[in-house]
Amino acid sequence: MYKVAVITDPETATGFRLAGVEVREAGTPDAALELIREYTAAGYGLLAVNEDLLQGTEDARNRLLRGRDLPLVVPLPPARANLESGEAYISRLVKEHIGFAVKLR
Repeated sequence: MYKVAVITDPETATGFRLAGVEVREAGTPDAALELIREYTAAGYGLLAVNEDLLQGTEDARNRLLRGRDLPLVVPLPPARANLESGEAYISRLVKEHIGFAVKLR
């Protein structure tokens, strides 16, 4: 069985803790990347990371995770008052990860 952890900002960490999830706080993308390194070395299976904390770390994450099946790093949408629609969010994520725009029906 693999472990699951959340890396997020201090404002949303409390909610995840109340849900019983292991949480580590990061204030910057560099700090989040260091936590991803730690969790990768510890053999975690899934890391849910605040999307804002992944900005600018793509190359370093790709190098770190190259050739590995785990951990899966899943971006969490940041807590904002005006989030995009669910369809727009999913379409944007698909385009970012596979390079193609997908129209959802």
